[in-house]
This record gives sequence, structure tokens and C-alpha cells, in this order.
Amino acid sequence: MNHEVSSAAVCSIVVIEMIGYPDKPVAEQAQMRSRFTHILGTALAGVRQEARIVLDTADGAALTFIEDPDDALRCAARVRDAVVTAGTAVLALRSGIHCGPVMLIGEPGMPPNLVGDGLGVAQRVAGFAGGGRVFASRAFVDALANRHNAYRQLFEPAGVRTDAQLREHEVFILPDGPLPDRPNSPPDGGFASGEPSIPPRAGWLSHPPLATALTVAAILLVAVVIRATSSLQDDTAANDGHAGVVQPPMAAPPRPSRDVEGDEPADAVQRGTLRVNVLPWGEVSLGGAEHGAAPPEREIMLAPGLHVLEIRNPAFAPHKQQVEVRAGKETRIRHDFRQ
Repeated sequence: MNHEVSSAAVCSIVVIEMIGYPDKPVAEQAQMRSRFTHILGTALAGVRQEARIVLDTADGAALTFIEDPDDALRCAARVRDAVVTAGTAVLALRSGIHCGPVMLIGEPGMPPNLVGDGLGVAQRVAGFAGGGRVFASRAFVDALANRHNAYRQLFEPAGVRTDAQLREHEVFILPDGPLPDRPNSPPDGGFASGEPSIPPRAGWLSHPPLATALTVAAILLVAVVIRATSSLQDDTAANDGHAGVVQPPMAAPPRPSRDVEGDEPADAVQRGTLRVNVLPWGEVSLGGAEHGAAPPEREIMLAPGLHVLEIRNPAFAPHKQQVEVRAGKETRIRHDFRQ
């Protein structure tokens, strides 16, 4: 893979999903997407373009806010209120907010893409929410409260939910009604007025303040370089008056895997399946062939035999192990860098 890769940083992520979108006819999906893009553009109008990254998803969008978690909160609330005003019959949405690690990746000539556990958790939190609701993770609620005391009592507990991977998430609901006035300045110890404020660090990503600031600067720099090569996307955004929702790059198809001796291509024999899960995230390769980032779970078809699996995350030492794949069988590998 020929990726431009930034360092990982802790950001605020909002995932917004259009309920029922995958089951609609194509014509109705187009109408829903058009309404959604308009609502999203209006909600993002108050956030500086260089302080946000907007990615299209299969049924909505993922918004990453680099500076202040307050931006994520207000954007989610504006989207919710816009749908209430228009009526849920027009468009039904649900949202999830999380504060966690993400990394910006991309290729020359392609729009940027994000990977990382922060994005995956935000998607799961959104999946727990009901129609017209905004759910937030404990990490986001704490990040917002640490930055702005006025929001400490804003969210209401909604219990603990378990996702499909059996991970538990303590979630909170954003009540209906107006938000408190935005504080004029961050609390003691924050950045000076007008400078970026960074959410609290995740436990596994212990950057000192200077390193965190440099990480955010690296994300911004890579985003600017990648967007500069995507003139079509830039023109669309300029016409709409806001940063448009962009399509994430298509992953390059993996090269055929071979057994350790390399005598026979994988597609010439009955292959087996290797499923790879990584926490918080990592780039997966087998025998030097790149297979993309996980999560999501990677399903790789391989020739039977022994294969060398390597998983890389720049915040940790690389993980290597030998795995045996059997013809017609499934092998599962789960690696947690934090353990």
C-alpha cells in the first residue's frame, strides 16, 4: 500500500446514521442522501474546515473534530434539531459521539480516510441510539466535562450496552432542548483563547502536551496535502459553501497469498479463511502482502499451510506470529496491543 499516514491522535468523533437507509429503493436513497447532506452542511457551518474531517459511510457520515469536543456536541445537536424541525417522516437519524484515537491515512489522488478504535466505538454507540436520539460514550462525556464544567450535568445515564464483540459500553443520552451557552475560554490548564484544545488522552496513548500538539498538526498537514490532490472533491465543497461529505478510498484488492514455500498460488488449491481482529487497531499483512487496517474484522482467503502474520500500530511494537490455515476451515486471530 502506498499510504500517506499520520500519527494517531485522540479526537472527538460523531457518527450519524440514516435509519432504514439500506432497505430503501435507490431513488429514495438518493433523496435521503440529498436531505442528509444539506442538514449536515448546515450543522457544520460554524466549525472551521481545517478543524474537521468528514467521511461518508454506507448509511450516513463520520465526523472527526480535531480541536474541541464542544464542536462535536453542537454539531450532533444541530443535526438532531434540524430533523425534528423537518419531521422524522422526512429523515430519521441516530447519532453516537465518542472521544478516542484515530489515524488519518490516504493515497495520492484519493480522499482521506480514517482508521482507529475511536471510529469503531463511535459507530457502536450510534447503533445503540434510537431514532432521533444522540448517545455519547463515557469517554466523550468525561472529555467534555473536563474541558467545560458547564456540561458536567448535561447528559443523562442510559445504562451499559454490549456490542457484537461482547465489549461493554457505558452510554449517555443527550436530552432534548437547547444546550448551555458555549464557554468563552477553556478551564485552567487548557490552551489560550483562540488556540486548539485537545481532548484528554486515552490511557494507551500517553503523549505529553507537546507531542499531542505535534500529532494534531501532522493530521492537519496530511489532510491538506491529500485534499489538495482531490480537486474534484474541493470543487464540490466550494460550490456547496461547506466541506462536502467525501467517499472513503476503496481498498486495493489483496495480492494472492502463498504458503511458506511459495510453490503454489492460493487460488490453485482449496483455500482456508483467516479472520483477524485487532484492538485498538492495526495494519494487517501476511508474508509482506498488505491486507488493510482492522477493525473492521479482516477476512482473508489463503492457501492451506503456515503463514507469517504481522500486525502494526505505530503506538506499539509490531506483532508477528505464525498461523496455520487449513483447507476449507476458518482460523480466528485476535490481538490486543494494550495487553
